[in-house]
Amino acid sequence: MPPQQQSSLWSDTTIKMLDGYSGTLQTGHALTFDETKSTSNMLLLAVGGEGELTMNGEVCRIGASFACHVVKGASFTLTSGSDDLYYIVITYKASSLEGVSHDLPSYRKHPLQISFIQSTMLQTEWVQTAEKIISKWRRGEGLECFHANALLQGMIYELIMEYECGQGGAEFDLVEVVASYIASHYRQDLELKDLAALAGCSVRQLQRRFKQEKQVGPMEYVIQLRMENASRMLHHTEASIGEIAERIGYSDTYYFSRAFKKVYGVPPLHYRLAKVSKTDADYAAALLGNRTASSYDSPQGPVICHMRGEYTVTQSPQRIAVLDIQYADHLLALGSPPVGSVGSGSRSVQFPQYIRAGLQDTELLGTYEYPDLTAVEKGSPDLIICTEVHDPYVERLSRIAPVLMFKRNENWQTILRLFGELTGKRAEAQRILADYERRTALLSEELAPVLAGKSVALIRPLDSLVRVHSAAHRTGAVLYRDLGLTAPLFVADASDTAYHISVDRLPAVQASHYFLLSNEMLQDGRTVTEQRVRGMLDKTESQQIHPVDAATWIGCYGPTGINGIVDQIEQALLV
Repeated sequence: MPPQQQSSLWSDTTIKMLDGYSGTLQTGHALTFDETKSTSNMLLLAVGGEGELTMNGEVCRIGASFACHVVKGASFTLTSGSDDLYYIVITYKASSLEGVSHDLPSYRKHPLQISFIQSTMLQTEWVQTAEKIISKWRRGEGLECFHANALLQGMIYELIMEYECGQGGAEFDLVEVVASYIASHYRQDLELKDLAALAGCSVRQLQRRFKQEKQVGPMEYVIQLRMENASRMLHHTEASIGEIAERIGYSDTYYFSRAFKKVYGVPPLHYRLAKVSKTDADYAAALLGNRTASSYDSPQGPVICHMRGEYTVTQSPQRIAVLDIQYADHLLALGSPPVGSVGSGSRSVQFPQYIRAGLQDTELLGTYEYPDLTAVEKGSPDLIICTEVHDPYVERLSRIAPVLMFKRNENWQTILRLFGELTGKRAEAQRILADYERRTALLSEELAPVLAGKSVALIRPLDSLVRVHSAAHRTGAVLYRDLGLTAPLFVADASDTAYHISVDRLPAVQASHYFLLSNEMLQDGRTVTEQRVRGMLDKTESQQIHPVDAATWIGCYGPTGINGIVDQIEQALLV
């Protein structure tokens, strides 16, 4: 095309933004525009997960992110695959200046009349610019709308340049191949040697070339993508910190929080709260209430993040009172028994047998449901640790000593690490966790051939139903996550902690081994439902029942209690 025609092609073209919005497409859901809805040109950006984009009948698998230009009258469907997708839509109109005619050559369409997909890694700046464009457009002010159109024109220019460069048949670029692969697999455990093999070069060559083009090494690039997507989820979703950590490839919230702070300078919750409008106090309070336990370092000392705020450990507390027996277990394991703790039982309240010997000098503070606040006060603690159940008592407790509040079902490994920092015994906490991981890994290998092709169920008879626990349950996690046992298909994909079924439907679970959480010790006898369950399962030789104490398996959620549960699992399945 002659330079004069090229100049006219663009200099006489105007871009006018029509609308813009963003949203989150949940896993398995779809966003669809057919010919009747697509009444203008559109930019579609998506980040956060894998999925599928169908445009004008053609299917394209997408990786962690992509950008798409959709022309008026085109149809498309965006489907979220393995994770939620955060998407941005900007609609615009392209037209020529009044009195100017575009005579486009027949061999080449105007780029603004072509629908195309850029499925390689989306540039972070594009997402930030798109969000800025929408923000300015929604203000409705003349100058801000003018700026939004200018930014949009710049985005369209960059997108077209990327597209046309890709159409030129560029030679193989090992950096882009690896970067594209990382973009689609950054949630997985990636190793440098595997990335080098993918590019067909040495590790050293890949690191050198990658750093030249991306200014960071391949593994730093993995972390960068993880943190960018974590940032977007913190900003645009209400997922908990633990859920976000898991979605971007961190099985441990503790390490995710530290990695995030290293990149952004603040812990994940601080980052999220900074995005909340100062006038939206209710939402900010809700975020605090949903806070996952974590910590970060400060010049004054470790900072413990909990449901009621933050606690800076300037010196280790010496007299800790706990209102959940699991916390007494944690402190005992670290060699720092609490000055006071709640017990268990109905007729006679006492400490559980498995840690009773270690609590001889610990004052009894009532029960978890009914703590004795007067006894707490008499104990003169310098720190009180409780759960969300004790929220009604916090005001009074706070007058006695600082209060840390954690969710009762918080991951026990996370709590142990935090208690290690709280008591100045971080190394001891790490040793306990390493021993547990080593032990469960060895037991998992030993159980694998014994249970080949067999599943294990965790059930609890209630008044008229049976609760079948999934891997989301904290004791279920020991069976299915830590020991790698096979969950029944009935609950294999359960996102909740349990399903409730009638006793008659119990055969549908089809497990080979049943750990039955019995209330017999608490109630001085089996319930009618438990008797029916035992009678039903006893009828077949292909199923084995392992009755265990419900109070121990559900309430003993510290390192000593958890290891005791592993002892019982080992004895039941290997004997």
